Formats: sequence, C-alpha cells, structure tokens
Amino acid sequence: MYKKRQLDNGLTILGAPLQDSKTTTVMVLVGVGSRFESSEENGLSHFLEHMMFKGTKKRPNAVTISTELDSLGASYNAFTGNEYTGYYVKVRNPQKYIALDVISDIFQNSLLAQKDIAVERGAIIEELNMYKDLPMRMVHNRFQNLLYGDTPLGRDIIGTAENILGFTPEQFRTYFTEKYVAKNTLVVVAGEVDTSLMDRIEQSFHNVRDTEAPTAEPVTESQTEPQILIDNKTTDQTHLVYGFRTVPVTSEETYAGVLASTILGGYMSSRLFREIRVNRGLAYYVRASTSSFQDAGYLSVSAGVSNDKALEAVRLISKEFQSLKTLPVSDKELAIAKEYVKAKLVMNIESSDEVASALALHHLQNGTTLDIDQELARFDQVSKQDIQDYMNAYCTPDRLNLAAIGAFKQSDQAQFRTRMNI
Repeated sequence: MYKKRQLDNGLTILGAPLQDSKTTTVMVLVGVGSRFESSEENGLSHFLEHMMFKGTKKRPNAVTISTELDSLGASYNAFTGNEYTGYYVKVRNPQKYIALDVISDIFQNSLLAQKDIAVERGAIIEELNMYKDLPMRMVHNRFQNLLYGDTPLGRDIIGTAENILGFTPEQFRTYFTEKYVAKNTLVVVAGEVDTSLMDRIEQSFHNVRDTEAPTAEPVTESQTEPQILIDNKTTDQTHLVYGFRTVPVTSEETYAGVLASTILGGYMSSRLFREIRVNRGLAYYVRASTSSFQDAGYLSVSAGVSNDKALEAVRLISKEFQSLKTLPVSDKELAIAKEYVKAKLVMNIESSDEVASALALHHLQNGTTLDIDQELARFDQVSKQDIQDYMNAYCTPDRLNLAAIGAFKQSDQAQFRTRMNI
C-alpha cells in the first residue's frame, strides 16, 4: 500500500514499501523541464541538473559527493525531460538515510559556483557534439522540432552551444528559485519504507519554497497538410521518424494509442518489424511508440535504412498505417498486444528505482497515485473499434509529419511526399 503525505508548503511525498526489497531508492522529481524555458534559457534545466552534483556547503565539491555515494555502492543519476527534471540515489537498505541526506542537500543547497559552471560547460558542449554525431538519436529531436517549431516544446532539451557557453550563476539561481518550488516537487521513496523514513523526508524538505508553481507555454497546433523536414548528412543510413499528432497524456485515448503503436512496431512479430526487417531486410531497427505531454502528443515510427531504401521504407510505413485505419485488427493480434503491454508494465516496476520512477512520473502527469491493477484494466477495456477509431481520428494528412537525416536534400521532399499516402 502506497503512503502519501502532502506538506503545508505543497510538496508531495510518496512512499512505496516493497516487501523483501534489498534496496531503497530516493527520488526527487520536479515538474519543470525544457518547455518551461524561454529561448534565452533554452538548455538551462539540463545544465542545472548537472550542477546539482557539483557541491554544497556541507559537501563542497563534486568529488566529495561522488566519493560519498560511491562508498555506499550507490546507483545515482539525474535526467531532464521536456516537462520534468529528476534526481535519484539507490542504495542498500541500511544506507537509505544517507541517500536521503545527500539528495536533500544537493537539491536545496547546491552552490552553483562560477568555477563549476565554467568546467561543466565543456562537458555539456561535448555531450551536445556527441548527440549531433548520433543521427539515430538526433532525428527524434528534429521530429519534435518539426511538430512544435520555435517554441519551448520544439527546442532541444540540451539547448544551444551559444546558450550553454553564456549562462551565468545569476541565471541558474533565478531559474532555480522561481521554478523549483514545493508545489511542483515530488519526493518519492521506494523499498524499505516506514514511518520513520517518511518523517525524515518531511523534516528534510519542509523548507522548500512555498510559492506558485510555474506554468508552461501551451501548445498551439495549426497544421493543415503533411510536413517534411530533411537534414542532409553524409551517412551510410537514413534515419527517419514518421508520425502523427495525437492526444495529451491525460486522455483516455492514450491506451488505444499505446496498443496501436505496439501492433505497428512494438515487438518482433509486429506488423512493421515483419514487413520491413523480416520479410525485406530493409532495416536493423524499426519501432513504433507514443509520446505524450500535458497538452499534446504523437504516435511515431522510427527506422534506420540504407539511403537508397528510405523512400521504400516510408511507403511501407504509410501502407501499414493505412491498413490499421481501414481494417480491424484480429482478435489474436489484439490479445498479443494487450498481453505484451501489460507484461512490460509489470516488468518495469520490479526494482526500487523503477517503482520510484513510475510512481513519480504518473503522479506528476496525472495528479494521481499509480494503480497498476487499474492501468492493466484500462488496457483490457480497449476494443478493436477503439483502435480503429483512434487511427482514423488522428492518422490524417493534416497531422502527418516526417523527419529524416541522410544523404538527401530539401529538394527531395517531393519524392518523400509521394510515398506518404494516408
């Protein structure tokens, strides 16, 4: 049974006791990510995530922090998304109070010193360069750039080199003070959780700022025809993302969308995997997924194919989307997809860090505590007609987008467009 406490300052604490777990994970998740940034701030959420491990008054530098955590045998990291930033430490149960002390300290007392910012710039610039050399990753950024343009949700999470090189300590402190507040902060602990640990968390975080949480710039979608974005790059493969604007994370239709994406390209017997890899050998990877935000979302297929097969791959992807729109899935296909999704949902909450992450993200996105049985039931309730209705409502030309990185020019758009029949 999950434990929940709401502090007077608005901060939420969630506890997940896990019987027989040998580890405990302490996680802080803040409902602020890159889509809460102005263009001048783009990249600041991600850079701030890095700075949280650089030193506090109690632990004056990065080596002090990392040495203490390493001496615990801890697994620790942080992550930044469009709508959230998270920090966690996972340890053996006897070390859980130390893990809490470290997380609480870095979250509330990081120095954000100029000398540390100067050093970390170099690491983040190299991270940016690394991503630019990974078209398999970058094409997803470009797809989201295409959908949302020059808006917070359309900009890359890591930011621009110009911004990374120009951020000042004052910008970090202002951003942290204004946007890292109690009302958008969750502290989640999973593992050996008892009243004593919950009390200690409450004591550690009761001073977090009690001010209004920031809001993100809303998404405005005005697309009327298919959009294509091509980045010309000398590569042996073309990496592409083909997809449609769909629904926000809180929509009941997300369950039909997840099952639709699973049938299209969620596993090795899925339609696209069979057609593009097994039957034709066009790609090593082809997969489908859904992505959802507070007020927007999309269903997409990604693949890496040889440059001379890219147009054929787009044609085949379009064909499978059209088939799912016009013909109901079979009983067997739907049963396989449901069982696959439900199994993955359960398998992904088997360890303390996975449970903490699932609880935190679900609560942040939905405002409710995760109920696994309820989630499984919602997938069970999806019918063949629900999937077909979803596909016909959202997989339409005025929602269709294609991003590609490969040996193509913008002038090649017309060739791609002819394969995007939907």
